[in-house]
This record gives sequence, C-alpha cells and structure tokens, in this order.
Amino acid sequence: MSLGERLRQGLCGFLALSLTGCWAVGPDYRRPALDAPASWAQDPATAGRPDRLEETAWWKAFGDPTLDELIARGLTGNLDIAQARARVRQARADITTARAGFFPTIDVTGSSTSSGSGAVQGDGASTTGFSNASSDTVSVSNKTTFTAGFDASWELDFFGGQRRSLESAKATYQADIEALHDARLTLIGDVATNYVSLRAAQEQLDIARKSVAAQKQNADVTRERYRLGLISAVDVAQAEGQAASTAADIPTLESSIKQSIHRLGILLGLPPESLLPLLSAPKPLPELPTPLLATGLPSDLLYRRPDVRQAERKLAAASADIGVATADLYPKFDLTAGLGLQGSMPSKIVGFSTWYWSVIPGLTWPMFDAGKIRATVEKKKALYEESLASYKATFHTALEDVENALAAYYAEREREHHLVLSVAAYQEALDVDNERYTRGLTTFLTVLTDQAALYSAQTALSKSRANLRTDLVSLYKALGGGWKVATAKAAS
Repeated sequence: MSLGERLRQGLCGFLALSLTGCWAVGPDYRRPALDAPASWAQDPATAGRPDRLEETAWWKAFGDPTLDELIARGLTGNLDIAQARARVRQARADITTARAGFFPTIDVTGSSTSSGSGAVQGDGASTTGFSNASSDTVSVSNKTTFTAGFDASWELDFFGGQRRSLESAKATYQADIEALHDARLTLIGDVATNYVSLRAAQEQLDIARKSVAAQKQNADVTRERYRLGLISAVDVAQAEGQAASTAADIPTLESSIKQSIHRLGILLGLPPESLLPLLSAPKPLPELPTPLLATGLPSDLLYRRPDVRQAERKLAAASADIGVATADLYPKFDLTAGLGLQGSMPSKIVGFSTWYWSVIPGLTWPMFDAGKIRATVEKKKALYEESLASYKATFHTALEDVENALAAYYAEREREHHLVLSVAAYQEALDVDNERYTRGLTTFLTVLTDQAALYSAQTALSKSRANLRTDLVSLYKALGGGWKVATAKAAS
C-alpha cells in the first residue's frame, strides 16, 4: 500500500471518529411540557371542533376584494417581512458554517526558498591594519527550492462541542423561520385592522356630514321663525352652535382617514401617500363573517402560534449552547497534515522522488483559567432558564390574547345590538319632536337634544361595528390563523 493510500485511510478513520465521537456533553434537549386549560373560559360553541385555522385565509370571509389585495401586496412588499427573510438567510449560512467544523480545512500551498553559502580562501590577514590590498578569494553557491502541496488541519469532535454547535445553529434557524411566520401573521392583522379603521372613519365622516346638513337646515328654519317673531334668538343661537359643534368633528375624521391610508402604505412597503388614489373613495365596512371559525383548544396554540413556536426553538438553541460551553472543559484533539512536492525548478516539481509529507497530532486541555470556562457554562445554563421562562410567558400571553379577544368580541356583539336599538329609538324620537316643534307643541331645545343624541348614537354604532370586526381580526390573529396560507403564497 502506498503512503498516499495509507494517509487517505488515516484521514478517513479520523473523520469517522470525529463525526461519531464518544458522546456529546451537555443536556439532550426535550420539549418541556406546559399545562394548558382544557377549554376557553368564554366557552365558545366552536371550541371543540377540529380546525386547521393556520391554513385558513380567514380574511377572505370579510368579502372585501380591496382588503384581499392589500394583504397580498403587503405579504410581498412589507419591509419587516423582508428583514425577517434576510435573518433566515443569515441563520441558514450559520448552519453551513457550523457543519464545516466537522471536516478538515485544506489549503493549497506553494513557496520558493532561496539560500546561499560561501567560503573565503587566501594567505591570511594583512600585516598592517591600513592595508587596502588582499589576496583572499570568496566562493559563493546559491540554491533555490520550489515546493507545492496541500496542508490540512482538523479538530476532532470527540466530546460533541461541534455537534452541539450545529444543533444550536439549526434551532436558531428554525426560530428565525418562525419569526418570519410571525411577521406575516402580524402584517395580515395590521392591514386588516387599519383597513377596518379606514372604512369606519369614512362612515363616521359621512354620518357627521349628514348630521351637519340636517342641523344647518334646522338653523335656517329657526332663523326664519325668529324673523317671523315665532321664537327667540336663543333658539337660533342653539341651532347654529350645534351645527358648528358637529362640523368641528369633520377635520378630525378627515385626518384619521389620511392617517389610516398612510399607515397602510407603510405596511405595504410603499411611501405613505401611495394608496391615496386607491383608498380615498369611501366604501362600506367589510361584511362581518358568521359564524366564527373553529377556535380549537388552548393547547393548540403551542403548535399554531408562530411566536410560541419561535420561543420553543430559542429554548432548544439555549440548551445546545450549554453543550458547546461544556465541551471546552474537555481536551481538544487536532490533526495537522501536509503533503507536497519540491524541486529546484517549478518545471521539475513533478517527480515523486521529490515528495514530502507530515502528520502532526495535537492535544490541548485547559488546566487553569481561573474558572472562566465553568463560569461560561453557568451563564449558558442561566440563559436556558431565562429562555424557559420566556417560553412559558409567551404561551401564557398567547392564552391571554385569545381570552381577551373572545371576551371583547362577545361583549361588543351585545353592545352593537343595544346600539342598533338606541339609534332606532332616537331617530323615532327626533321625527316625532320635529313634527311637534313645527306645530308649536314642544321647545326647540327638545329637538336639539334629540339631534345630539342621535348623532352620538350613530357614531357609537359605527365605532361598535368597526370594533366588532377588529376584535374578530384580533381573535384570529391571537389564534395564529392564516400564516401557513401566507407562507405558501410567498413561496409560490
């Protein structure tokens, strides 16, 4: 067997030892079990039904093509999502870096070394220190050696430090993927919420303008009745004051409309004014989808919510980092090998008569570092405990988000029902009192009171209808709904 074959077999043997190792120090990670309620406190009728909410495009149930378009554009243009995608690519590169530690580093080397030697021959030193003449002779020989070959260095992973490092890199990569999913889910919720706010503000602006028109008409009537001497100037002042007070709400609502459009532009990764042509024209609120989609069980959030999944993967990475730090307590074995050719001229580095090789095994083992490595291990253990607490807190927050969204949705649904009745009652009262006022059977103050109450109730009903929709958006977002659909669209 030639020396090259023996060297190759030796390298393969060391590779096998490095990859298999004896064991990997540090804890072997297992997903911790977390307690979850058996059902939601609000006990919705849909809780027990099986569901795949993360695969459901729940926003399409609102029946608004403009909303669908905005969400689709946001999933491709949002800059937070772009940053999250870049972090995923960084983490993927870190996996390649960690995996490279299992293999030798091989470098191509080449050098040229020149050296010389000489001898002095003569009849000795001159008899006087001032003699400029010498009969000495100098002979010089020069030599240049060219070498070319390969150098390999290899750290053998006997105690699993590199394996734990790869394990940590993979878990971090998976956490960044979940962060990307969470960014998409957040984008969907934010676009839907701001879109509903936009349409609600446009609806309330329409209510305000109609109320101002009606109140100005009443002011004109009171001025005419005052001219005829049928009422006092107080009625005129009250009518004009009420119209002006309602008109004061219009600039605020117009500003809210522009702010919502600007926010939607930013969410889509555009300059804020870009969507003004598309969204400035008023449209009604999206339809309220009924019935609710299946909410599933509280324990489903462990696997459905991207932020909970991300926290769990960070915990796995923190566990692996303990092993990385622990491996530094043990010896490190490395192997350095060289193989090459040499000759007196570059063209002569071809014959196997001029080859050379070297194999240098090495060992390093920290004997004294004033407790630095052990302190690092303790720090990694504390970081793991911090990540564990963060994982539990994230899950508890997810449960809270769903419970709050359910409570808000059901409360707002009842509130909307009462406001519908309130608007109808105030409208009827205003119609009756307007007729009574024209017949002189009631005071104008009664009419003003009815108008103010109706405007307030109509505005409250519009806000309630918007809140009902945003509460539903918050619920589906809290349940982790739709991110797999968004991921599939982004990949297509």
